[in-house]
Amino acid sequence: MSLNRNRTGEVVPQARTSEDLAPEEQFIDVSCLICGSWQLDTVASAADIEAQQRLLQKFHQLRRRTHGGAGLADRVEFTQDYTTRVVQCRGCEFVFRTPRPSASAVRGAYVRDRYSDAHLHSEFLSQRKWAEKKSSILARWVQFRHVPAIVEVGSFVGGFLAVGRQRGWSMLGVDPGKEVTEFCRARELPVYCGTLPDAPIAPDSVDAVVIWNTFDQLPNPDTTLAAARRVLRDEGLLVIRVPNGAVYRRGAELLKRRGLLCNWMIATLAWNNLLAFPYLHGYSIATLDQLLGRHGFSRLMVYRDTLVELSDQGTKIWASGEEKLIKWCCRRAAAIESLWHNDRADFAPWLDLYYGVGEDIPSTPVSVARYPSVRLHADSLVGCHTESSPRKEEGAASLASSAMQAPRVAARLPGPDAMLLNQAAGGFSAASKTKAGQPSLLLQAGRRVTSS
Repeated sequence: MSLNRNRTGEVVPQARTSEDLAPEEQFIDVSCLICGSWQLDTVASAADIEAQQRLLQKFHQLRRRTHGGAGLADRVEFTQDYTTRVVQCRGCEFVFRTPRPSASAVRGAYVRDRYSDAHLHSEFLSQRKWAEKKSSILARWVQFRHVPAIVEVGSFVGGFLAVGRQRGWSMLGVDPGKEVTEFCRARELPVYCGTLPDAPIAPDSVDAVVIWNTFDQLPNPDTTLAAARRVLRDEGLLVIRVPNGAVYRRGAELLKRRGLLCNWMIATLAWNNLLAFPYLHGYSIATLDQLLGRHGFSRLMVYRDTLVELSDQGTKIWASGEEKLIKWCCRRAAAIESLWHNDRADFAPWLDLYYGVGEDIPSTPVSVARYPSVRLHADSLVGCHTESSPRKEEGAASLASSAMQAPRVAARLPGPDAMLLNQAAGGFSAASKTKAGQPSLLLQAGRRVTSS
């Protein structure tokens, strides 16, 4: 359910810098993902981020019954724990990290993530509880005569997949993590180990693609959005949950001041996993609209939200009350703001956005950010070029082609009860209900099979 995952361990290590990374993981400077501009203003310097990481550790240490251990590490240690500056584009106000590791290095970090069995089980129970609320909202949008086919990108331990299956939905998870994929499959939850552009899903076969707490960690979201547009039906739905970059930007400004308001902002950012900004991107409603609009999506609804409750048995009673108060105030302020500004969200730390498939897909090539000195791949855009690079036209053409091209291997989504995972090949083969009279394609052992 989230690619920006907490790790567990007895000792909380220091944050990584560029010197701690292997040569293939060295940092690269990036421009604005939304408009491609290099005109950037610093929101938080590398020194600010390092100071916020120390502040975050002290914040949760004070609120834990016992210091150290996995309980503390879950709150202060993240996959994106390096110290680089956070900037904002002067043109579109998009918030993001630069420099950062390459796309291949970012993906490799999630593939290599390891967790204890106890942590995986605890996360599964926690995410199931959270998914109950999210699935209730999603159910209002997927009321079809047929069984809804839903794909979750970044399925992690499969809490949302389990809840969706209980509702009778046809579920499929997509996650690059090998360990969490095996965890889900052991519980008979269908998960493809990889990314959405590589997943063997037939075009126009999915009713909803949901990306909970993962979209902000995608180095090149254009490839994922192109794949989502390809697999979604005409009446399909795309749901994205992201941390609010506008809230972090305002909070980072207040942190440089002193006083009661500063202490309130520290608590607000810490209880919502925004302190030290452990993400690649901080989207707003406007920047997401612009990014998704170039893939043919139009916004239907915004749900203003806070992070799932962090307090547990190891949290002091007063700290648990503090968290509840902080998040209640955030939700109330966001609700009042929405009455006057439907397209703004300056008080909601997290945003759930629902997008529908537009009638037309833009015919012009998708504009992409320019990442210097990074190799460009046709199937996965891991980076781009400078303004004068000869690969500029090649990159845009490759991405546009990728958006319109069907995958070589087409497979139907697995049903809630009928599923056969081909573990050796790392893929899946399963049956699924489709619209009445509409055949679907299933590739089995290199032979194309048509069924209805």
